[in-house]
Amino acid sequence: MKNETVIREKEAKELVRLKAQAERPKAGYYLLFAMVVLTIIYIVDEITSNMNAAMQPYVLFDLFHITTRNVNTPEYAGAINKVAPWQVASNLFLIISPFYKALSDKYGRRIFLMINTVGMGVGMLIVMTSRSVVQYILGMLFMMFFTPNDMQVLYIMETAPKEKRATYSFIAKGIALISVSLIGVLSRAFLTDADPGSWRTVYLIPVIVAVAIGLGSYFFVRETPVFLDQRIALLSMTPEERRAKAEEDRKNSTAEEGGVFRAVKFIFKNKQLRWILIAGFLFFATTFYTSYYATVLEGAMATEMVASVLIIYPFFNGLITILSGFFSDRLGRKKVCILLGGLALAGLLAFVLACRLSWGPAAAGIAYGCSIGGLWSMSDTIILTMPAESSPSGMRSSVMGTISVMIGAGMFVGQFLFIFLQNYFAMDMLFLCICVPFMAISLFVLMAKVKETKGVDLDNITADTYR
Repeated sequence: MKNETVIREKEAKELVRLKAQAERPKAGYYLLFAMVVLTIIYIVDEITSNMNAAMQPYVLFDLFHITTRNVNTPEYAGAINKVAPWQVASNLFLIISPFYKALSDKYGRRIFLMINTVGMGVGMLIVMTSRSVVQYILGMLFMMFFTPNDMQVLYIMETAPKEKRATYSFIAKGIALISVSLIGVLSRAFLTDADPGSWRTVYLIPVIVAVAIGLGSYFFVRETPVFLDQRIALLSMTPEERRAKAEEDRKNSTAEEGGVFRAVKFIFKNKQLRWILIAGFLFFATTFYTSYYATVLEGAMATEMVASVLIIYPFFNGLITILSGFFSDRLGRKKVCILLGGLALAGLLAFVLACRLSWGPAAAGIAYGCSIGGLWSMSDTIILTMPAESSPSGMRSSVMGTISVMIGAGMFVGQFLFIFLQNYFAMDMLFLCICVPFMAISLFVLMAKVKETKGVDLDNITADTYR
């Protein structure tokens, strides 16, 4: 009884605090201001996600003391064999990610937006200061724990008007992706062949920005209205109402406070989410090539030309991403996935040809940018947007965190095939041989089995919405 009294007192204080937040009037410019902050956080997320792949050849040259600085040597292949399995194994750490992300269903989105952003900065700092392969891998693991959580995506979806959710999200992501060109700018400014450790300076500014905007976001951005409404409704219930609600939730395999195990049960029981999981799992087997594109470039052109590609490709990546947001709200999620998937494969083929036939950095940058623009925009749609628009509000964060890990397991398939076969075949050819069949099957499953989620009311989704 004493424990119940303490819990009720804590919940009563929390209810008063949340009601005060919900009733506090917003300034007319708040939505614009929040979107600016969230877009900067998105920029940090995308730079963190792309930094290690872009710097991979130079990091391996330095840490493995490859003085030839040639990616087509047995020494470099050996370095890949040592580092790549850890990159794959690091995905196992994502198992705890949904437990971490599910906490935001109870404690709010704002605190975890800050933790996530600062965490990415700390991960880059560990990599930047690494003097051994072990420290580099530890920093990489740290970064890979925080980057998949995409708390800013959930924030945008729960803050933006419902008819503009995908548009706002894709515009923010498009701007963030274009900003990845800063990696190329920083590479041109600081990266030199004469200093094997010059790659470290490329990380410095992103580290500072990540920590600063992460800490500032806690004070600049308010809690999302969807979370406030859901949490206030739960805390306002009497014990009898909660017991009745809990019984109803057990029957529907859902719960207002979410949770990983409830989310897993709900995903497999709900036909819509189950087919999204299967399509996404197959799709994610194709994403491995984004980790090794810089090695292919380094083997095809000079370091200065690679830096040019790093500047060019983000603009086309961002352009495709922004356009996909507009088309997603107009054509629907399924049709836009077909367009994006086709673009990803066509761009990948053009990228391989540009590198093999020496078409130059402009052609390679445009092709790669269009390819990953289609790839990751489709990824966001099938892994973030559609699960979010297929889940009840109380389960949404838990489902998004859990299904992203389950879908992410598909990466193991493509990665293992690549790591084994790269010892015998050219990397760029493996990109095509592995990606084409998995992407085709994924798109077929999506179109045949998954229902359209465009325009759904997030506040009124139930376990029966897509049955």
